[in-house]
Amino acid sequence: MRQLPVRQILRWTAYPLFFLVCFVFFAYKTFPYDRLAARIVQMAQLQGYELEIGDLTHSGMTGLTFDDLRVIVPSADEGSPPTDVVFDELTLSTTLLSLISEVKSYSFFAELAGGQAEGDVTIGENVLDVDAEIDDIDLSAISALPKFAVVPLAGTLNGEISLAMPSEIGESTGNLEITVEGLNIGDGKSKVDIPGWGGLTLDQADAGDLELVATIEEGIARIERATAHGKDLELDALGKARLGRPFNRTELDIMVRVKIEDAYKARSDKVATMLELASSGLKAALTKDGAIQYAVAGPVGPRLRARPAGAQPFEAPK
Repeated sequence: MRQLPVRQILRWTAYPLFFLVCFVFFAYKTFPYDRLAARIVQMAQLQGYELEIGDLTHSGMTGLTFDDLRVIVPSADEGSPPTDVVFDELTLSTTLLSLISEVKSYSFFAELAGGQAEGDVTIGENVLDVDAEIDDIDLSAISALPKFAVVPLAGTLNGEISLAMPSEIGESTGNLEITVEGLNIGDGKSKVDIPGWGGLTLDQADAGDLELVATIEEGIARIERATAHGKDLELDALGKARLGRPFNRTELDIMVRVKIEDAYKARSDKVATMLELASSGLKAALTKDGAIQYAVAGPVGPRLRARPAGAQPFEAPK
């Protein structure tokens, strides 16, 4: 029986393989990433977004790393400012299988606001899976936060987020654990728009360390614990949120309690005066121990309403 010419076969295959490896390597190293960055900016503009990319390089075979990335998202509400997010570095990667699939999977690593965030996201037409970890992010350094927070916030954010939202949203599961070390509310400089009062500057208030724990089962996120007790403020919340798609269909049903300590009132004449003048209007929200308590219910968005609930016990809505 004639033996296979192994050496000859190796010789025939070695040269094409060597050429292919060299081609892939040099194409990978000499890819025009500056042109790709310009193309990404152009595509974002067609979708109504603005991007500023300081530098763009590769990350592995199917990933990209953005340095000094700025993302500007227009507001859905007329007259509201856009959302502006700045990343010192953002790395996005995927798989070859994901590139040809209708359901896209991505891994990300971001450095921003003095900390970092990393995780995995799977996105489809009716599917969303998120598994993320947040480490040491400075709230006061997040440029987009003032758009979503009623008052200026400061503190160090850490947390873990796990969410599996399939096409049947009632089957969603997950967990949320968030902490903010050294939470401070107000900065003594920024004006807060309070209905009936106009712009009011709030002196900085120490709210201690915030801890938020929520569990998601059967499409309902239940707050297990949400508390922050500091020298100036005590904050507590209980309740649930029924998840919706899109997000503005999410229904909230929570109880919020805020207690302002006498030490803060004595230190902040503005807050003390405001509370004294508003005392008659706050009667329905005042509890026996002097806290202010509201029930917040309705869909997320402009129609969300807070109802005074000072006479009710502080417990999760049924």
